[in-house]
Amino acid sequence: MNRNQLRSGWYFARLSPKTLAGIVLPCAALFSRPAIAQDGYQYPSKVSVTWNRFYNYEEVTQICRDLVTAYPDLLTLQSMGKSVQGREMWVITLNVARTGKDVDKPAMWIDGNVHGNEVQAAETVLYSIWYLTKSYGKVPQLTELMDRCAFYFVPMVNPDGRAYWFDKPNTNSSSRTGLKPVDDDGDGLFDEDPPNDIDGDGQLLQMRKEDPNGRFRESPDDPRILVPVDPDAKGEFKRYTRVFSEGIDDDGDGQVNEDGPGSYDPNRNWPADWQPEYIQGGAGDFPLSLPESRAVAGFVFAHPNIAAAQSYHNAAGMMLRGPGAEYVQYPGQDLQVYDRIGQRGEKIIPFY
Repeated sequence: MNRNQLRSGWYFARLSPKTLAGIVLPCAALFSRPAIAQDGYQYPSKVSVTWNRFYNYEEVTQICRDLVTAYPDLLTLQSMGKSVQGREMWVITLNVARTGKDVDKPAMWIDGNVHGNEVQAAETVLYSIWYLTKSYGKVPQLTELMDRCAFYFVPMVNPDGRAYWFDKPNTNSSSRTGLKPVDDDGDGLFDEDPPNDIDGDGQLLQMRKEDPNGRFRESPDDPRILVPVDPDAKGEFKRYTRVFSEGIDDDGDGQVNEDGPGSYDPNRNWPADWQPEYIQGGAGDFPLSLPESRAVAGFVFAHPNIAAAQSYHNAAGMMLRGPGAEYVQYPGQDLQVYDRIGQRGEKIIPFY
C-alpha cells in the first residue's frame, strides 16, 4: 500500500454491512501465510454482546471498556481526540505485549462509522475485536497472527453523527454528517431550517400535497407510496406533488429544510485530492479542518507501522480500493492483495 495515501488518511476498502466480519478476518490473514480457519465461532467470549441490535454512543463506549477489562493482556483503550461536540474518539489497540510493542509490528487499521448514519459499521468493528480476543490461544492461525501483528480499531470515527442518528428524528439517509454548524443556504445563519418531525412519530418521512396538476398518485397496492400518473389511467383519483422531507419553512425564505444540522462530509476532508466546497460539497474549509479527520490523520502519522487499512461503510454492496487518482501507482503486491479480497467478496456479497 502507498504509505502517502495511508498518511493522508485514505482508506483502501469500503464494504456494505452484508460483508460484516467475513472480510475482516480474511483481510487480516493477508499478514499471515496460512489461511484463517473459520472455527473460532465455537469459543465463548468473556464479554457477552448481543449482535442482533445496534448500540448508541454510550453503549458502544461501554462495550469497548468491557472488552478491555476482560482482555487486559490483549487490549488497551485510548482516545485519539474529540469530536466537534466533545465526544471521545475511542481507539482499541490489540497487541500481545509479551511478543513486543505494537509500534514494532506490522499493524492493521480498521475503522467504521465515518458517516453518522452508517451505524452497522461500528458493530462490525466491535465484532472483529470480540471475535479475535475470544479466539486467541484457541485458533492457531489467529493466535499466530495476533502474536506477530497489531491492530488499531476505531468503531466510531463520527460519534456525533451516530449520536444524532439515535437521538433525533431522521430519514434513512440523514445524520450522515457531523454536527459542526454550517451555513448551507448562504444566508449568514447556521442550521436554522432543519427538517421537522411534524407528526411526532420519531421519523422524518416524505410529504405530499394535493395538486390537480400533480404528476403522482397513490399506488393501488400501497397508498403510502406515490407512483407516476399513467396518462391512460381511468377513473377518479387524487393527484399529488412531492414536497420531499417532512418539515416547514423555519426561516421564511420560501424553502423547506435547506439548512439542517451540520452538512459537512468527514470523508471528504482528507488531504489527498481535497477539493474546495464549490467543487466537492461538504469538504470543509481546508484539509483536516475537522477535528475528527485531524485526529485520524494524527494517529496514522504517529504509527508508521500501519501496513493495511479497512474502513467500513454501508450500502452499495461493493468493495472500493484506494483512491483512483491518476497519479497513484500501486505496487504489484498490493494489487494481489486487493484481488484476493475481491475474490472473497464475490463469495460473501450475493450481488457484488
